[in-house]
Amino acid sequence: SFIWSMKTLSILSVLGNIFIFAGLGLVLVYVLLHTDWTEDTSNMLVGRASNMPIFFGMAIYSYEGIGLVLPLRAEMLEPEKFPYVVSGGVFVVLTGQIVFGVLGFLCFGYDIGAIITFTLSKGVIGSLAQIAVSLCVYLTYPLMFYVAVDILIVPAKDIFTNFHSFTVEFWLRTTLVMLTFMFAVLIPHIDLFIALIGAMASCSLALIFPPMIYIMVFRPPLKKRVVCMMIILFGMVGAVMGTTYALKDIVCVLSGLPKGGDWPCKPPPGH
Repeated sequence: SFIWSMKTLSILSVLGNIFIFAGLGLVLVYVLLHTDWTEDTSNMLVGRASNMPIFFGMAIYSYEGIGLVLPLRAEMLEPEKFPYVVSGGVFVVLTGQIVFGVLGFLCFGYDIGAIITFTLSKGVIGSLAQIAVSLCVYLTYPLMFYVAVDILIVPAKDIFTNFHSFTVEFWLRTTLVMLTFMFAVLIPHIDLFIALIGAMASCSLALIFPPMIYIMVFRPPLKKRVVCMMIILFGMVGAVMGTTYALKDIVCVLSGLPKGGDWPCKPPPGH
């Protein structure tokens, strides 16, 4: 997190991607080896429509990376090829979500955890997969961290004018890292937190603000403007519903009640 060069961070990001692919490969091997392919899954209920807002928030969170678009494009040797890079990245993420979502559910059923690596047994393959994913998070965190520091460093230096700029940036980075660690330790249900962040922040950054800015800056023709307005409306509906249901499930879990699509929270039968 104290590396200030985007080019150096890109090397760490490549290493992180190697580890995540290794971890995903190990998870895939584990799932394929432990799935009962003879079991009849035709009657398995994958989900309920009332849980769609939570899914929406988590899905948007996994796709949203708008904060890295401008920094990455600015550092590219051939920025004109950036749309192809984005399209390829989205295709890889989409394929991975479908494959691991379906195979994970076939293997673990309703016992699957919020993070699939938490569901793996403590054998060799499961432990290696958890180590690989942890190393990926460790190595790619500084790249995501770069954007936050880039945004906050200017107002921080304006506030603490009596201190050297290096000192201000050093303590800003240290504080942000400690806050990240604190949230990681204190938040017990990461799936609900991801859904909340996805609905509140990622949805606005990915679906609402970009078409709004596009309309105001480029003044497109009516056809494109209608498309942009439809995207904005879809994003606003998803953001409101996703945020509402994520907050409801968080309150349910913290109150000792089961999470789910019913509103309000209801205690289990017999309580």
